Amino acid sequence: MTSDTSRLTSPASLIRKHLADHGRLHVLSAASFVLFVIAIFFARGGKAPGLSVSPIFGGALLAIASGAAVETLRKNLWLWLSLGFLLAWQAAGALFGDMPRPFSDFLKIGLLAAFFLFAAQTSRVLSTRQILWIIAGIGAASAFLSIIVHVLKAPDLLNRMIPLGRGGNPIPGAGAIASALIATAALWRDENSRGRKTMFILLMLTVPLVAGLVLTQSRGPLVALCLALPLALLLERRGMLIVLAACLASWLVVTGLVIFEPAIKAVICGSNIDWCRPSNRNEVWERVRDQIALHPILGSGPEFRFPFKWLSHAHNGLFGMALYFGLGGLAASGLMAAGYTRCLTRANDDTLRFFGLASLIFAFGYMGADLPNPFAFFNTHYLFMWFPILLVLARDRSSFNVKATSAAPVPGFVQRI
Repeated sequence: MTSDTSRLTSPASLIRKHLADHGRLHVLSAASFVLFVIAIFFARGGKAPGLSVSPIFGGALLAIASGAAVETLRKNLWLWLSLGFLLAWQAAGALFGDMPRPFSDFLKIGLLAAFFLFAAQTSRVLSTRQILWIIAGIGAASAFLSIIVHVLKAPDLLNRMIPLGRGGNPIPGAGAIASALIATAALWRDENSRGRKTMFILLMLTVPLVAGLVLTQSRGPLVALCLALPLALLLERRGMLIVLAACLASWLVVTGLVIFEPAIKAVICGSNIDWCRPSNRNEVWERVRDQIALHPILGSGPEFRFPFKWLSHAHNGLFGMALYFGLGGLAASGLMAAGYTRCLTRANDDTLRFFGLASLIFAFGYMGADLPNPFAFFNTHYLFMWFPILLVLARDRSSFNVKATSAAPVPGFVQRI
């Protein structure tokens, strides 16, 4: 009889263990996303590479364990083919190009592929609102502490503030803060967030984010954000071509402000040397144009650097893509953006669609003055550009006529985040 009872309880124990492991998988996935956001907003540069990248690979492994990896590959085969094309293009440049291509070029694409699995697993265990609350809350805390550090340490409060976190620079730091502001705006317009208490909390998050963004004095991200939020509101129900046109317009506006910088400064600047400091982008872009002409097809490779101390990179996303990957790589990136926009405009989640649309328009505007290589190693663009894109793709349930499986349930305590 004891033996029979043992046989009966053994399967029950296995079921309990399975359920416990399943819950643990959800907890670890949620923790990976929180650590990723903390790394963006608090881990400074190369001082904490493990904290910066380990959540991504941890989330990717969890995606493989949960089955999200197979589901994501099946739903978004076109994106994996795009990444494969980029790898093949890099290999062609290494074999037939005039410029050397180190192995690290390929590792960057591998990190992005792992990040896609990470985003897919995050989408399974956290709702859109939970994800946005995490980004907005941690971003606001980082902005608030950045302001305190700036006030205590800066010799002049009017100097540019360098936010805490991965960027270690006002421009990428401003990109991360802008992403938190976009998340806050998405929560603000969410119909389920109209409670007085919730709106007050969102207002309290907005104040340090806006103040921190302004203190960075990063003109490109500021202009890009001012374009992204109203355009996302106006175009959230529009089609792919209109959204792509808005993205290109955002890039053109920021790029045009740099091109016509001397004339604009002559009208509005006067003696203000902080906001009217020279950007030197025009001289940079002239050298970028000349380098593109030398290697127009396969590009000069992502590791190419100009031999000048004052010139570190192309300071423009589209110019940089043509410089590093050639005109073919630039065209392929455009097709990737078009495919993503098609998925974005069909998204059923209004809050996610607004977050993704505003982030995409912001990213294009941001690229008007910086981010020459979106396929570079981990930095704040993994939050304000790649994560919204990959989250939308992971949530898309009708991409290329392939139905997605339903997301696994979320434990109760995660729902209370």
